[in-house]
Amino acid sequence: MLRFIVSVLFISLLSGCATEEFQLYHRINEAYDFEVTHCDSFAMVTGIGRGDTALADAKLSAIKQGEEIEGTHIVWLQIDLGEPTKVVAVIYKCLM
Repeated sequence: MLRFIVSVLFISLLSGCATEEFQLYHRINEAYDFEVTHCDSFAMVTGIGRGDTALADAKLSAIKQGEEIEGTHIVWLQIDLGEPTKVVAVIYKCLM
């Protein structure tokens, strides 16, 4: 019985560690252009995705690029739902 409980706890721990990346917290905020008028626009990023989660993958790719260059906000300019799905966004740095 103890072995069963330990194995259930271990499997629960492993499944918690396997959380998909798009569900995790991001340091960059999605915004509309009127929300970032006081911020500095300093980069454009693109993302590409394929398959069932193409749009989520494309946005995640662009968000990661924005985080790497220490942006605070992302404004989506274009979303192309073709195959592959492509997104284009502007990265802003806002001093609050």
